[in-house]
Amino acid sequence: MDRRVSARGRGFTLIETMTAIALLTIALGLMVSLSRHVRAASADELTKEILHQLDAAMAAYVHQNGAIPLVAPFIGEQLIPPESQLRRSAARNNEAFVRALKSAGFLTGRFDDLSVAYYDEARVRDAWGSPIVFMSKMHPAIGMDPKGWFFFSAGPDRQYLTRDDNLYSYDQPVVQQ
Repeated sequence: MDRRVSARGRGFTLIETMTAIALLTIALGLMVSLSRHVRAASADELTKEILHQLDAAMAAYVHQNGAIPLVAPFIGEQLIPPESQLRRSAARNNEAFVRALKSAGFLTGRFDDLSVAYYDEARVRDAWGSPIVFMSKMHPAIGMDPKGWFFFSAGPDRQYLTRDDNLYSYDQPVVQQ
């Protein structure tokens, strides 16, 4: 018996090795894609839950006080400012409504389980780090909730007033289990 042939039969050929590497690469690519999808869905759900909690807190505030709090408007009636100005306006708006709801006791216990990245006692942010905005009246660029006010998130692209990925408190409610 030839020793070279028997020794050669115990290893893997180049084709077998390349096939195994290709299959592992495909499996890894599918896993990365799936994990991105799961993370995006998780961020959406977290932001929707925050929006609905804020909506419930504001509804309680309105019920007790008969009106919404005075909050710095996010945008004016007609003109839509550049994105950099929208970010500053969103931050002022966010801090004002958080201060109003917190001082009236309507945020107590609502965000205790959230990381400081989302709620730090002065600001409420979405899952992508952008301040959540309170709209106290209708604006043609955004639309409106039937009750007259709502909260919204800039979404994954972190740009306000791009309706394709913004999230709104009047969207379908989160199902509690």
